Amino acid sequence: MLSIFNYFKHPEYVFRPRQVLRRFGRLGKTPRPFEDVTLPWGATVRVRPNENVGSDIFYYGIFDRIVPETIYRLVEKGELAVEIGANIGQNCSMMAYKTGSDGRVIAFEPHPEIFEELRTNAGLWPKRMSQHIQLENFALSETTGEAWLTDGSDFHRNRGTASLCEPATMAGRKFKVNIRTLDEYLAKSEKAGVCKIDVEGHELAVLKGAERSLSRKAIRDIIFEDFEPMFSPTAEFLRNHDYVLYQLTATWWQPILTKVLPGVTPPEGFSYNYLATLDPDRAEKRFQAGGWRCLTCSPLSG
Repeated sequence: MLSIFNYFKHPEYVFRPRQVLRRFGRLGKTPRPFEDVTLPWGATVRVRPNENVGSDIFYYGIFDRIVPETIYRLVEKGELAVEIGANIGQNCSMMAYKTGSDGRVIAFEPHPEIFEELRTNAGLWPKRMSQHIQLENFALSETTGEAWLTDGSDFHRNRGTASLCEPATMAGRKFKVNIRTLDEYLAKSEKAGVCKIDVEGHELAVLKGAERSLSRKAIRDIIFEDFEPMFSPTAEFLRNHDYVLYQLTATWWQPILTKVLPGVTPPEGFSYNYLATLDPDRAEKRFQAGGWRCLTCSPLSG
């Protein structure tokens, strides 16, 4: 049962009190296989409450708040934003919210089942979000062609664990998917403000497939996951392209940027999310203010 202590423990409840009422309203009720939840910025997503991403959105109103908060603080109105590994669409809907009607979002999700859920969710969003999103059912890598995508052994609990791998190492269901490079999607003169990458260990290959874009400084900010000690091959690749790296940490009051240093133990609450940026002064200024904007922003409608 939700206690007063838990209320103050979770910023998702304190910064968005209505979520507490929703949580109490669900006490004693068994969730349906699919539930529709409206995110703080007005995008409705159809979630599966019995798995990792869907459960957090259903009970807390948001998943892994450090990522949508970083998107909120860094994306500019009118620019291009890219999400690689979009899952059911929480973060690309935030990108669409921030880029506005003059901006554009490209969202990649290779898993055929999850892509259909993403497409369904985009159809539930206000037109001012959905009409500027380009959904792509491809995996991104350093080459073009085909590859195998596997659910992995934990997919039933966490539908964000599907990954590309060799057929001999597969566990669980497998799908043959098309692969492309990010360079194919960024025109020679086009630039992206924010690119978020969550591809279960395939991040370096995605970045190698964007080398032309990185070399011409076409992507200002990159949000990515990395579970290896610093500096990992992915981190070194980004540093070699003049990016400054920060750890992203979610404290109770606000997100924190901490410059990445070799051998430094991550702070408490660190979630293996990083920011690589070509404009560190801008990023640091954007993270100075307290609070969680992703929880308190005004929702779009219509």
